Amino acid sequence: MASKYQEILTTIVQQIESGKLKRGDKLPSIRQLSSEFSCSKDTVQKALSELKYQKYIYPVPKSGYYVLEDNHEEELLPEVSSSDYNNMAYEDFRTCMNETLVGRENYLFNYYHRQEGLEELTQSLQTLFLDQAVYSKKEMIAVTSGTQQALYILSQMDFPNKKKTILLEQPTYHRMNALVKSQNLPYLTIDRSFGSLDFNVLEELFRREDIKFFYTIPRLSNPLGLSYSLKEKQLLVELAQKYDVYIVEDDYMADFDKTSNVSLHYLDTNDKVIYLKSFSATLFPALRLGGLVLPRKLLKNFLAYKSLIDYDTNLIMQKALSLYIDNGMFAKNKKHLRQIRSQERNELEKEIPAALLQLPHHLFHDSLVLELPPKTNLALLRHRLHAPDFLEKNYITDCPYQFVHLKKDSNWQDVVSLLNS
Repeated sequence: MASKYQEILTTIVQQIESGKLKRGDKLPSIRQLSSEFSCSKDTVQKALSELKYQKYIYPVPKSGYYVLEDNHEEELLPEVSSSDYNNMAYEDFRTCMNETLVGRENYLFNYYHRQEGLEELTQSLQTLFLDQAVYSKKEMIAVTSGTQQALYILSQMDFPNKKKTILLEQPTYHRMNALVKSQNLPYLTIDRSFGSLDFNVLEELFRREDIKFFYTIPRLSNPLGLSYSLKEKQLLVELAQKYDVYIVEDDYMADFDKTSNVSLHYLDTNDKVIYLKSFSATLFPALRLGGLVLPRKLLKNFLAYKSLIDYDTNLIMQKALSLYIDNGMFAKNKKHLRQIRSQERNELEKEIPAALLQLPHHLFHDSLVLELPPKTNLALLRHRLHAPDFLEKNYITDCPYQFVHLKKDSNWQDVVSLLNS
């Protein structure tokens, strides 16, 4: 015969997994459960503590226990639309925000002097990074108000190599271009296209020039969707060590890449890679929180600079994100979003003529980037396409008009005709 403790556990788990108890529902009080199962309050409390440990429920001080999430979901997720996902992610994050605000007056009415970030979040990030094969001690992790703040600090602070010039791949993330250009920082560029990156040129730049760090997006780059091969990543970290150059690895789209495609940080054994993680693509653009893994020699200087411009990174959002990661919502919703994007990409691929897919390209879930054939009539493209995107903002200097970015509502046959004219 099952113990009362086991009976409480089994009953509540079944109610959650059957949907009788849904996310956010309040459980009966300890007194009610004690009466219902004819057992002591201590037995009920022990069972609830175990359910909390298994991440089925969470406590709200002076209120009770609430259903948090069923982390025992099937690998095959039910199909959901983008709007369904948005609603689900919003409700999940709101649940975490609600718990953050209840009984957390110290976050609201006191200052919190910890520039590296809320301790709960750095612990959550360490665990999240471990799941993604980014290995780091918790002490080497810092939280910023988005990766843009991190990039600003890195562009301003002195590095141990005493160098000044920032190397940018082109095309690249437009806000990084704007950051460097607006501050008149010394920079150099290197081309990265569907033919990849010329590592002979890269080595010559590392050897000859005063390169402080190389800013790169190794996996699913912005805007071309490129990823380095394993051999290229190994060579890159070797060159960084050989020529005393740091690498800023912006890994903002890693959640949508193959798990077998490892990060530069994973391959770095010489503490030359600065790893940046953003949550805006996976969660919400408005969630301006970023996580960094910093080399030991950079940590103290980075945090000292951050303290000058940011008294406290938003504590409420930090705590909510920590809960969102710890209770499995981030992992679950990431699976849903990957599934949605895969479905959308497959559907889009069916609409695009084979003639376009024979050109060097990258297919996103909602758009297509093409490398234009030589001697393409750019004037005609400008005239016939509605506001064509030639990636001008993704170049820090003159755009070579080598690529075109086409949204999913493009007239694909018209594009084929234009490229053949």
